[in-house]
Amino acid sequence: MKLRFCIVLSVLPLFFCGGDEAPEPDASRRAALPAAPIYAGDSAVVVHSSQERAGYRGPVLVFVNRIRDLFQSGLNMKVGSQHCPLEIVIGDKSDGDKSVLTARLRDSRGNLRERIELPDPEASDLDRLRRVVAVAFLRVWMVEAGGTDESMQDLPNWLIDGVVRHMHSGSRQSDLDRTYALWSDGALPPAERLYAFESEVAGQEPAVAAVLAGWFLEKRARAFKQLLRDASGGIEWSVANISELLAKNFAGDFDRMLDLRMLELGRRVIEPGLTTEGIVSRFRSELLLFPTDYGMIFSRTNTYCSFERAIGLAELPAVRKAAHFQALRIRAAAAGRDGTLLALSEEYARFLRELALGESPERMPVMLEQAERKRRELEEYLAQGAVLRRRFQ
Repeated sequence: MKLRFCIVLSVLPLFFCGGDEAPEPDASRRAALPAAPIYAGDSAVVVHSSQERAGYRGPVLVFVNRIRDLFQSGLNMKVGSQHCPLEIVIGDKSDGDKSVLTARLRDSRGNLRERIELPDPEASDLDRLRRVVAVAFLRVWMVEAGGTDESMQDLPNWLIDGVVRHMHSGSRQSDLDRTYALWSDGALPPAERLYAFESEVAGQEPAVAAVLAGWFLEKRARAFKQLLRDASGGIEWSVANISELLAKNFAGDFDRMLDLRMLELGRRVIEPGLTTEGIVSRFRSELLLFPTDYGMIFSRTNTYCSFERAIGLAELPAVRKAAHFQALRIRAAAAGRDGTLLALSEEYARFLRELALGESPERMPVMLEQAERKRRELEEYLAQGAVLRRRFQ
């Protein structure tokens, strides 16, 4: 995010009047005259247009205010200021121009204004507009925090993109699924490289950028506010500073905190009643027993066994105890998901309770196979891009 000022010494009036009697403009000239600007309630946003494009002012102001509301709720801080207003200028082009132009201006009275221009409002790239509005509000906040042209430092592009994406919750579950899969496959670099200013992974993976940005925002924006204050005051982005903001309770062990963060996110219910392919993949990781936690030793390198193998070891106390507690963990892994996964978790839990009791060993293979078959069917269905949702009243 470029925070340097782009200074224009003055913004001149658009029209001058000369003489006592001006001729009545024709219809096309009247359409080109400026319409009265409209303002947000606190005058922190103003929208300009010509008479011809006056009908776009309201929808554009609503769009910008919605982004502002998302920021204020998501960041838990006020954005926008009448002392440094955001100015939206709607152009008169109708040629499909998708561009969204930005500048920082200083008017004739010395007041700063963030300006966004939409040459053709019908064709403007809404994702681009969403991003530049977010950047403008962050710049305004940093100016209000004491930032100057000389002191303000850039923030990584991936962080800004991640903040904007995180604000729109529709992609949060898919972003988590993608990031968790990369992490569990060992495809994410160490935290020092992941949070670098020019982070290669966060720059190429929008989902990863959103998850990393979410770490700042979920601390009720305290870390993000401090990050903005530091950048306003001239402190450049550094992994050491980021580690202090995010992992100060972990004695600087940034990698360890990142791992714990990913484990916690893997269990989180972002949308109640939702089951995705990624959620079922993480559920499958619970389908193992760890009798070594209860005193049993397989070998120096093997600490777990499959459910199928556990059936043949059902007479061992450590296996029974592991089965008892794994039944609880499996039910917890499906908590908050849709009814299909909840029912599947109950089938596995019933099998594990039978295993824990050591009764009716002839039934256990049948119970396990039924659960495994239903799991495979569910995975095949979700692998096609489907999701399952349970609607709550």
